[in-house]
Amino acid sequence: MENNKISIITVVKNGMPFLKTSIKSFRMQTYINKELIIVFAPSQDGTEEYLNTINDKNIIVKKDIISKTKFGSINLGIGLSSGKYFGLLHADDVFYDENTLKYISNAFKENINCVYGNVLFANKNNLKSINRVWKSKKFKKNNLKYGWMPPHTSLFLEKNFYSNENKMYNELYPISGDYYFILKILNDSKINTSFIDKYITIMRDGGDSTKLVNILQKFREDIKIAKIFYNGYFICIIFKIIQKIFQIKIVNEKITSDYLSNLEKELN
Repeated sequence: MENNKISIITVVKNGMPFLKTSIKSFRMQTYINKELIIVFAPSQDGTEEYLNTINDKNIIVKKDIISKTKFGSINLGIGLSSGKYFGLLHADDVFYDENTLKYISNAFKENINCVYGNVLFANKNNLKSINRVWKSKKFKKNNLKYGWMPPHTSLFLEKNFYSNENKMYNELYPISGDYYFILKILNDSKINTSFIDKYITIMRDGGDSTKLVNILQKFREDIKIAKIFYNGYFICIIFKIIQKIFQIKIVNEKITSDYLSNLEKELN
């Protein structure tokens, strides 16, 4: 419902120029009751100077000089948020279209405290050039132990459900902190989820977990995290790798929309 505020958390370090499109994507949302919390680390590419020019009542900018990882900064951003619901938007990603937050709001029916959907992956320099599709499905708790998970950047949560400190993002896992968060949240017996079969975000290629230098570290962190939740933790991670083959399809598609064209103007 429109009277329930949705908070968007963006964490950024050296995010130029794509940060501009992320912020515009938020501003273009037709959903009115929204706020953007931008938490930034010291940067050398003009990020801080650009953020200092923002004068928008719906955008809060906070410098983080304490957190050791992006997940610590996410925790800080959530703590600053005032919305009933919150979700993430990475500094180089955008919402799929101008009605995304409206779809999210409509999915939060009575007793629902977690909403998620699908995501697209685009060429880093061209949001209209799609090379991967991550399709999700309705939640079944047992699927988690066999490696299934919803796309992290499509997930929105009721803040009151998150208020337990044990559900915080864990900075012990600088690459796989999102995996820990998802298992912690979705293994909670009180969770009530809603899957919407819509695209939520378009992610640009080049995230931390996809960089070759981080793949080994991610595997080690995934093992440690799965071990917290499951006896068959090694099998869980092997299935997690296999699941990605079924969840993420390689494509070569072009999409067109006035919305994306407007976003790309920010880079010109």
